[in-house]
Amino acid sequence: MRRGGVAILDTGPIWELVLYNAVKQLGFASLKGDLQYFVRPEAYENCGDFLSTFAGKTTSASVVVELYGRIQRTQPKKGHPQLWELVYEEFKNMRMGEEVVKLLEMDVNLVAKYGPTDASLLEIARRSRAQEAVILTVDGEFHARCKKERISSQLLIEVCNPLS
Repeated sequence: MRRGGVAILDTGPIWELVLYNAVKQLGFASLKGDLQYFVRPEAYENCGDFLSTFAGKTTSASVVVELYGRIQRTQPKKGHPQLWELVYEEFKNMRMGEEVVKLLEMDVNLVAKYGPTDASLLEIARRSRAQEAVILTVDGEFHARCKKERISSQLLIEVCNPLS
């Protein structure tokens, strides 16, 4: 079991953690249908086990902006403060770092193809290569791009449902 490295979290896995806790802790039943990966408690536990193997966790400030957009689209709007509390709680519990990658530090072709969030995560991974960085995502196309760029990546579905 790894006891080092850094997990770089994309928007999808963080959002899934927030949704799961919104349903389980806050009783936000209307969000249960939005859960895609943590439909069983074991899937949530497997993700926690996976993340616990990393010495560090980080994400991009762009991911926080995407989380804002997802929260804004949830109903009822009166639940938004509680959802943000869950985001804060996840960041605190994981001791999540948050990195800013400036637009001019990103490859324009990657920004054009994948958007600034994914481009920023790739840049964070490049900066963290010596720390054995692994990007955790739900996006299969982005996962394939990571592999092409020789950046370690893991799909959340594989983490939730390990073969062994």
